[in-house]
Amino acid sequence: MKLSTSLVTKIVAGISLVATTTYGTSAFFIFVLKDYLAPNMESWLFTSLTFGMGVFWTGFLGWLTARWLVKPLNDLHKAADIAAKGDLKAGVSIPKSGDELSQLANSFNEMITSLRGIIANIDTHSKATGTEVEHLRLALEQVASLLTVVTERVGEISANTDTQAQLSDAMYVSIQDIAGLSADASACTEVAQQDAKDMSLAMISSNESVDELSSTMNRLAAEGEETAVIMSKLKERADQIGDIIHAVEEISSRTNLLALNASIEAAHAGEHGQGFQVVAIEIRKLANHTSLEVKNIGDLIEAIHADLSLAVSRMEQQARHTHVGAAKTTETIGHLQLIAESVERTVGAIDRIAELMGIQSAKMNTMLVDAGQVADAAKENADKLGKISASVQEQNAMVEEVAAASNELQNMTVALQSGIEKFQYK
Repeated sequence: MKLSTSLVTKIVAGISLVATTTYGTSAFFIFVLKDYLAPNMESWLFTSLTFGMGVFWTGFLGWLTARWLVKPLNDLHKAADIAAKGDLKAGVSIPKSGDELSQLANSFNEMITSLRGIIANIDTHSKATGTEVEHLRLALEQVASLLTVVTERVGEISANTDTQAQLSDAMYVSIQDIAGLSADASACTEVAQQDAKDMSLAMISSNESVDELSSTMNRLAAEGEETAVIMSKLKERADQIGDIIHAVEEISSRTNLLALNASIEAAHAGEHGQGFQVVAIEIRKLANHTSLEVKNIGDLIEAIHADLSLAVSRMEQQARHTHVGAAKTTETIGHLQLIAESVERTVGAIDRIAELMGIQSAKMNTMLVDAGQVADAAKENADKLGKISASVQEQNAMVEEVAAASNELQNMTVALQSGIEKFQYK
């Protein structure tokens, strides 16, 4: 601040000028003009009147000087009232006096400009946050849709697996019956021909059952591979959601930094920045809450990703078991065909029934073991599918929770945008 242009210097100079003018004029009237203007008036009366006029002119000139000095302050007060109502487009003319009032007006204009920039940045980032939240919501809807499809597919596979288990049990029982028939045929060769005919009929029925079981196993294997592909796509979706969450975290961090800068600027502004300090604090709270919600969403997505990885592993294991079951079913069909041929030969050659029944009994034992393994594998697959179904339902519930958090964040963004719209800065 230069002393020659300071407000204090001007006030002192003005008072000195008014005092010099008043006292000089009074002295001139008393000592020079008194004999000409009022030669017969008492000196004390003329002096009193002269001093009274001096006091009047001192007050009048001081009043004019005060109005001239206070005018920039009144302009600044009006501009501050307009800004306090939310209109940041208002400014104040900067006096060319170069004193403290000029500096105050310049600082006020700079503060209004800074506030306009801060509000504009908050508006921009708030809109960007709303857009990212909308993208997140759409992505969550896609994930929920995919989880619904997966749930339906798992239900279908579970039903097919139950059918497979029933067929495996039926095949196991049928093979046990065939083994019993073979033992009876060895003991009762006199009725071997009739028993062979009965066995032929039973083999035809068993062959049809095994053919149906083979088709079911192949279909189950294909559906298992398809489910594994769907699970892999779900993992990719989870990764995409993770990228979106990282973007939202970055936006939240920038919003928090912006709120901190706004608090600093409001603190610099002093009393004029108290109203904006409250807005900055609310923005920082919203940013912190957004960071917390985004962290929770990230944790849920990581849990979904882990569950999907486990589901893919289990589906691949199921596919391997299904292929093994299909191979064993094919092997069983071959065995049944051999048995059918043996039965046909038995009908034509009763004299070789004992020898053929021994061979057949050995083969039946092998088939019985294979059928037991198929039944156990089918039951194991059914249990695994039940666990997968429960896991998918848990993931669906998690996605719904994430969607609810996303909607809450979107509502907060809308509320922030409504608060920003109260300011006129463009």
